[in-house]
Amino acid sequence: MRMKIQHLLCALLLSSASYAQEVSVKIINPTARQRHEVVQIDAREVYAQLRVSYGSSLIVRNAYRQQVTYQLSHDSLLLVDSKVRPMGTVTYTVVPGQAMPMKSAVDGRLYAWRVDDFTWENDLGAYRAYGPALQRTGEKAFGIDVWLKSVPRLVVVERYHNVFVANRQGAEWRKQGRNEEADSVKRENSLHLDHGNGLDCYNVGPSLGCGAPGVLIGDSIVMPYCFQRYKVLENGPLRFTVEFVYGKTTIDGQKDVVEHRRISLDKGSYFNRTTVWYEYLRRPIRVCAGVVIHSADTKSIRLGKDFVQYADPTDSPERHSFQIYVAAVFPYGIEKTRFVPCSRLQGDIAGHAIGEKILRENERFVYYFGAGWTGRGVENQDVWQQKIDLFRQNLVAPLKVSIAVKGA
Repeated sequence: MRMKIQHLLCALLLSSASYAQEVSVKIINPTARQRHEVVQIDAREVYAQLRVSYGSSLIVRNAYRQQVTYQLSHDSLLLVDSKVRPMGTVTYTVVPGQAMPMKSAVDGRLYAWRVDDFTWENDLGAYRAYGPALQRTGEKAFGIDVWLKSVPRLVVVERYHNVFVANRQGAEWRKQGRNEEADSVKRENSLHLDHGNGLDCYNVGPSLGCGAPGVLIGDSIVMPYCFQRYKVLENGPLRFTVEFVYGKTTIDGQKDVVEHRRISLDKGSYFNRTTVWYEYLRRPIRVCAGVVIHSADTKSIRLGKDFVQYADPTDSPERHSFQIYVAAVFPYGIEKTRFVPCSRLQGDIAGHAIGEKILRENERFVYYFGAGWTGRGVENQDVWQQKIDLFRQNLVAPLKVSIAVKGA
């Protein structure tokens, strides 16, 4: 009996020694300013240190031993929403185990009934790309749309639901001749009016909108049309990522060129990370990305060496009486930024503020785009510039990460 107990104890000791009980992850702020952002940790290293199978459930705890929200990304990163004091360090403890339910701060999905809208959001804003059903209608909507938010909670699903229900109710009332009631329910649920959580009052049309890429031929921008396929790579709780594939097209005599566009949006960020590449190029092309400039305000364009920004006047400047602040940021190299006017006025589109560079087949073009407004922390264009500058500075000096077995 004693021998059996000894063998059992030895087996338990060997089993407990075969994996690390806890891993310590330190997040180090190398700057003299407060930081708050989604931190990227090498997930494969964490699992290797824990000696558990990759992808198994984890628990991440802060200094108070509270569970914190985390995400295992599609590209093998452990994401944690982290606040770090100036020149400070924050330590998290990671252990194997079943985490408590985590509330998502991001979401994105296709709304097929709404001519294939694909809309995504975080706590600060929402964005829309146009799909194949819209292209089949012949409507010219090329770029990325901005939806304003004034609350941190997710609202896009609710907005679409309200419009769907209102459309159905309104159609029924019109059949009955109750046109005033139909008009009222449409107005009370319109995406283009603020009902307490924000609205869509940004004009896209035949333009880049906020942050879409294009191809330059001389001083003309060849716009992308609507995406043909999409794949959601991850959907929260801290990061949303989607990849769009566009239809074959002819660019400057090169046939069957296919654009790929991957977009990620993190909790707490005004800016979407965008990676664009082109298949089947036989020679390099000049690409660009930027924001549309509307004729109601061509004075508030700001061009930096690695960014463009603009105070958009909305689709109804006199009635809305506020601006939408938009930007594209190019931290990884750009030849130049400039304003490219339209050769002829297209509705209210005066041109685009863009960054441009030469791109080869399958070469990645990485940049960021985003938007803000007074209803969600951006009081004016100078504040928007401060947020752009801070974002650029943080990219240059990222938070540092160290991983170690706790107690080792």
